[in-house]
Amino acid sequence: MKEITIFCPIYAAPGKKDALREALKSLAEKTQKEAGNICYRPHEATTEENKFMIYEQWRDQAALDHHMQQDYLVEFLADKAGLLADEIRGTICSEMK
Repeated sequence: MKEITIFCPIYAAPGKKDALREALKSLAEKTQKEAGNICYRPHEATTEENKFMIYEQWRDQAALDHHMQQDYLVEFLADKAGLLADEIRGTICSEMK
């Protein structure tokens, strides 16, 4: 098994920062209950307005694949509420040893 780490910047659409903050909290609460999740922590940037960052770790690719199919995530990524200023582009990383 190879753990997967992702850094995911997320930008709020104008006037949607508070709503996005609440949506990310809800997303984190649900995601942290997934069996393959090791860590899923949303952060708010202190130096860039409307920027959030999620730090997440997954047990393996199968766990991440399972997460990507969850209804609550699919709905969030569809951005029906217009919360996002841009498409989400996470970066998969590996820890330096």
